Amino acid sequence: MNLFALLFPVLFIGMFILIAYIVSRTGWVRLVEKYKAVEGFQGERVGFLISASVNSGNYNNMIILKYNYEGIYLKTGIIFRAFHPPVLIPWSEIKEVRERKIFFTNMKELVVGDPFVAIITLKASVYNRIEKPAKFNL
Repeated sequence: MNLFALLFPVLFIGMFILIAYIVSRTGWVRLVEKYKAVEGFQGERVGFLISASVNSGNYNNMIILKYNYEGIYLKTGIIFRAFHPPVLIPWSEIKEVRERKIFFTNMKELVVGDPFVAIITLKASVYNRIEKPAKFNL
């Protein structure tokens, strides 16, 4: 059997793990340091898997977003979970919500933490589903 055929799965999995680790270090790790959550959060789920970015780390269709009176709960899809523990960001820690347009898509940037921890960018349509609880608590 060809040596490449034997090594390819190992190299592919290794590269995937390395990339997941690097992406987690671009911003998620800062959220975890301050807002690490436990499993079993009870809240309203928004969509199935949403797209978001945390600082410069992009998570396309990889985030589970839930919310309740406490705040916003973020958890990655199963394949990124190793380096991305779930986080619960209290409403009081969202210091500013800014509008942004990327090409033709309306986005919302949530500035988290004081001192600054992260910027979470969501589609405006996703943010609009959680906006009323946010206004109530901000």
